[in-house]
Amino acid sequence: MKLSTLLASVLIVQSFSAQVIEKPKEIEPVQVIEENLTPPPPVEVEEAVGDQIIEITTVEVAGPKAASFPGGPDSLMAYLASQVEVFILQDTNEIFPFGEQVFVVFEVATDGQILNPKVELGYNAFLDSAALRIIRDMPKWEPATNELDEPVVSTNRVTITFDLFLDEDMSDFEDWEEADEMQFKTHLASFEFGTSINTNAIFGFDPSFANNPEWENVPTKSSVFNMNLFSYKFKLIDQYLGLATGYGFNFTNTEFNAPYTLQHNANSVTAVLDTTQSFKRNALYGVYFTVPVMFEITNKGSFKDAFYLNFGVVAGARIYSHQRQTGTYENGDKFEWITRSKFNMNPYMLDATVRLGYGHFGVFANYALLSTFKKDMTAAIYPMRFGVSVNIPQ
Repeated sequence: MKLSTLLASVLIVQSFSAQVIEKPKEIEPVQVIEENLTPPPPVEVEEAVGDQIIEITTVEVAGPKAASFPGGPDSLMAYLASQVEVFILQDTNEIFPFGEQVFVVFEVATDGQILNPKVELGYNAFLDSAALRIIRDMPKWEPATNELDEPVVSTNRVTITFDLFLDEDMSDFEDWEEADEMQFKTHLASFEFGTSINTNAIFGFDPSFANNPEWENVPTKSSVFNMNLFSYKFKLIDQYLGLATGYGFNFTNTEFNAPYTLQHNANSVTAVLDTTQSFKRNALYGVYFTVPVMFEITNKGSFKDAFYLNFGVVAGARIYSHQRQTGTYENGDKFEWITRSKFNMNPYMLDATVRLGYGHFGVFANYALLSTFKKDMTAAIYPMRFGVSVNIPQ
């Protein structure tokens, strides 16, 4: 009985001790150190194959890049200094808060546009509004990129100090300004030289006048000269597409194929064949004030390094016309007859036009949408003009 009681006590003690769980030891905290995870520099690897060593091309991984002003930080500071200088010189207040600063935060979009400028720390409403205007008027920036070299929206901060920097070196800004002046310039301003051919029907492109031979002209002696003196382009899609307009003058010289003299009355225009004289030159001259309206497509913003295509219309108003005939009498004397008249010519011109080229040089082709003379005065004449152009940046 005692032996059995003793064995039972031993079993109970062992069972209890097996259920005791040892208290775990405290684990010392591990300090995690964040490392700069910039991509490692590219490594050139050589692999041996047999007795030959093959060089494996270095592979560079594109990394993130911050947004930047065209030309870099120096150009940005020069730009801000110039804008502040203009603002201060335009101010009429006798007391200006020189040296005060305004801190502005803004976003640079994926296409480089400046978005949402806000004053982060200002001075007063006068300087704050000026700082915001300066930021809004900045040119496009180079957008920031991510690890995959894709453009992303970024937030940027700029401090604008309202002070004069007359002794500062502005060469960086001048270089940027000169480059920017060559951006977005139209190729419309130009001098154009060419020839013209009369056609007998709109969109007929037929130079023969079987029923009205008096209106046939000599293309090799007929000329056109266009002076496109002023032009301006409105940007539609960045530097690639714009709407260009301006003004200039058109000078036309249509040399007749036979010795005809123009005559007119209130209802008609006729050409009388003069068999008594032999003309060396027999031409109708016209001068027009012109206003072109064209779309311009370019492959880049730079003027001198861009291919361009213009298409549109050229409208004009006639301001002068005359017929000039020159020749020699039988006795050897030379003559020049000039008849100044409107000849019932159309007071307006409207040409469809196409121009294309590269940089300073190109070619053009115009086709008249209005007849040379007024309606029902004589046969319809639709000149076709083409030639070369020398373009001037404006």
